[in-house]
Amino acid sequence: MKKWIVCENLRSAYNVGNIMRTADGLGWGVILLGYTAPKDHKKVTKTALGAEENIEIMNFTTLEEFYAWIKDNNILLVSAEKTDKSISLIQVLTEKSRLMEAPSLAVLMGNEITGVEEETLTKSDYVTHIDMIGTKESFNVGQAAAILMWEFNKILS
Repeated sequence: MKKWIVCENLRSAYNVGNIMRTADGLGWGVILLGYTAPKDHKKVTKTALGAEENIEIMNFTTLEEFYAWIKDNNILLVSAEKTDKSISLIQVLTEKSRLMEAPSLAVLMGNEITGVEEETLTKSDYVTHIDMIGTKESFNVGQAAAILMWEFNKILS
């Protein structure tokens, strides 16, 4: 199964490089969506440390072309966002058979401040969140992406 981590409108090029480096280590491809910094941005290359040259990277400038690609390729889309309707990552992972049936998986990380685009949430097969134990409501997007990639690898590898 091909696995993609999607960076939707990420503000920080450093976060993008961090995600690319983690994706390389865990065997994922990366999709850059919207105004997310490109792989050759100097802040991306500084934190990716060459991973940007070793992984498959796709770019979509508009959400519409990304949605069409997802639909055309029958890709299961999981968006990471805490909402009133989101379900725990633990619950998503228990649906192993549905995850295993998908030809590919795309796990989408949203903007560090505004989160995942509302339209993306409506087009997602799952909207999930990582249960937090401490006082903070969320992780840094790079750390959240690492947790999600790690946890999905345990189920799908």
